[in-house]
This record gives sequence, structure tokens and C-alpha cells, in this order.
Amino acid sequence: MKLTRHLKTKLITGFLVVIPLLVTIYIVYAVISFADRLAAPLMKGLSFQISGTEWYLPGTGVVLFIVFVYLAGLISSNYLGTRLIIFGEGLLHRIPFVKSIYSSVKDMTEAFSSEKKRSFKDVVLVQFPSPGRYALGFVVDRIQVSSLPAMCSVFVPTAPNPTSGYLIMVPDSELSFLDMGVDDALKYIISIGTARTSAQWKEKRSG
Repeated sequence: MKLTRHLKTKLITGFLVVIPLLVTIYIVYAVISFADRLAAPLMKGLSFQISGTEWYLPGTGVVLFIVFVYLAGLISSNYLGTRLIIFGEGLLHRIPFVKSIYSSVKDMTEAFSSEKKRSFKDVVLVQFPSPGRYALGFVVDRIQVSSLPAMCSVFVPTAPNPTSGYLIMVPDSELSFLDMGVDDALKYIISIGTARTSAQWKEKRSG
């Protein structure tokens, strides 16, 4: 019985260690393979035109992919490149099926960008979706409406996908501000509450 329990415990522990590693390796392998498949015909055709023989060095696709990503970042950081990207996105948004895929992927990548996370000012506990039930949220902005108390616009993400959620307006006094970084809060949401975060429920201040 002890041997069975020992094997079961170690197998589960090993499974939890190996699966994230295998998924990471698979994603890296898939990216490298995809880049190589795209670059191989181009490089073979170019080498044949130059030397009369086809050759291709494995891994060249990854180098070209990195260069392509760098150039995309370089172009998008200036005015002309930004206008070009806006024009291209406008064309994609006119194609029904492609529009949905592109918008979803873009929203997901932007949700984890440093610029997007910087727009979150504080991590809070907010009573949601009903009184007495609390959810993690991010203060996006503070607003003032006449005849109403000071309000905060709070984004309450869904788990395990924080790219979707609810934008709610809550009085500042009804929020519990947590001494938790945005990265830690996102990890906690994505892991469905299993991630260990430092000082995760230490209150920073009350409204």
C-alpha cells in the first residue's frame, strides 16, 4: 500500500513538472519548424540562382524570423510605419472571418504587453458579481461624476483567460487596495488561484 501511494505521489509530481516543460519545448519547436518551412524554399531558390546548387542551413528560418520581428518593431515605432499598420489593419477588419481571428490574437498579445499592464494603476478586491462575493480587479482610471462619490473604473478579468472580463464603475470607498503587483495578480488569475504570490492578500490601503 505504501509503495502504491509512493508511486502515485511521485508520478503526479513528475507529471506536473514535465508537462509545462514539454509544452514549452513543443511551442519552441513549432516556431522553429514553421520558420524553417517558410525560409527553406526561399533560401534554396536564392542559392540556386547564385551558385547553381540548392543548399539550406537548418535554423536560418529562426534568424530570419528574429530579423523580421525586429524590423516590424522598428517600422511600427515611427509615424509612417504606424500609418501603414493602421491601413493594413483596416483591410483585415473588412474580411469577416480573418477580422475575428486577428482581433482576438491581437487583444491577447496586447493584454500582456508592458504598455497595457502599465495602464493598470492598482490591484483591488471588489465585490463582484454580487455583494459579499469578491473578485480581483485592476483600477484603470479614476473618474468624478457630479452628485456621485469618487469612482474608479475597474477591469475585472475572467479566469484563466484575463483578456476578457468586465469593466465596472465602483465607488473608491468600496474597494480594497492590495499590496500586489499587476504581474502577480495576472499569474494568480491565469493559474486559477493556484499560483503562490508574495503578500498576496496584504491590504495596501482602503479608500
